[in-house]
Amino acid sequence: MEMNNTFKIIKTPDLFEKEHPNPDQLIIDFLAHCHPSPDLFILAIDTENSEEEKVVDQIKQLQEFFGENSTEHLVILFEDIKRLPSHDHLKKKFKTRLATANENLSVECKKWCSDRPRFVYDYKNYSEDVVKRRKAALEKISQNGDPLDQHGRKGAYRVTPPTSQDASAVAAPGHPVGNSVSEAGDDIFNIVLLGLSGTGKSASANTILTALGTKNESKHLFKSEANSMMTTTRCEVKYVKNSSRGRVRLVDTPDFLDDTLEDAQAQVDECKKYCQREQCVVLLVVQAGRFTESERDILPKLEDVLGWKIREKTIVLLTHGEELEESLDDYVRAQAGLLNLVEQCGGRYHRFNNKSKKNKQVRKLIKKIPNYEHSSQF
Repeated sequence: MEMNNTFKIIKTPDLFEKEHPNPDQLIIDFLAHCHPSPDLFILAIDTENSEEEKVVDQIKQLQEFFGENSTEHLVILFEDIKRLPSHDHLKKKFKTRLATANENLSVECKKWCSDRPRFVYDYKNYSEDVVKRRKAALEKISQNGDPLDQHGRKGAYRVTPPTSQDASAVAAPGHPVGNSVSEAGDDIFNIVLLGLSGTGKSASANTILTALGTKNESKHLFKSEANSMMTTTRCEVKYVKNSSRGRVRLVDTPDFLDDTLEDAQAQVDECKKYCQREQCVVLLVVQAGRFTESERDILPKLEDVLGWKIREKTIVLLTHGEELEESLDDYVRAQAGLLNLVEQCGGRYHRFNNKSKKNKQVRKLIKKIPNYEHSSQF
């Protein structure tokens, strides 16, 4: 490695926060910032978390994120030099280094980088193409002169540009949320919710919207009522925009198979603008425990309405999943009609509890999106 006075420091958000709405994207953003790979990881340990058990937990989490060999390129940085002797055995166990912050730290970091091969991430969990696209997007924002910290948020990445001089850090874009009915054909990824009235489409859309970043304010959410009558009578659109997902548009739809729907063709045409093969996922919403005869052949009917085989991009989303007494897998297997519907959709199905405030169920749903690893928005 060529030694010089130029280096870049990337300060990450809390990668160990269990309830972060999208931890996978934190990793993708990190890899994009330091592509093709970082030279050195620094795990900063504050006094409150300096107990050995907590330190080891963070080291193992880091290995889970970046691979077992990441600790060979790791420096564990303690606030108090008195902590070093009691943790010295960790150097041998994890092949890592221990240090404290001091005026010579930058010189020591360069020295540590010089005596070992560069860290190589194996891209087992994430596509390198996604990381490269994310890197290009970040560079484009920077080149356009967009003041990144205008959209700053708690937990955003902060980057010290490659320089030997001290520089002001900049924050990555955040996630303002609002309404948008912009034309399709753009670079926005669409999540389109379809299904019969009363199955929980609007509630599910709100669960996703909240998890992806919106504030819990009624003006930001879809209108949702717990009844079997048609609440949504028109296609409604809201979007989330942030640095990690680009733009994500949520489309709540009326029941296209309801004969009483007014201006039905106009609403179908509106939905078609967003329901496109290359930039959407369809969530076919079904209420668990209430699979009806009319839902047995709902998929081909919706495909006839929309004009293409949406099953290629569809996930069956079961709402009220918390009310099931058996496991979700057992429930699906026991319902012949539901099982057939799921199989038509490539075996993709997921359960939602729209009363829950935990974001984990949304993260798991996103990972089931067809070609998820190739979507730069996720």
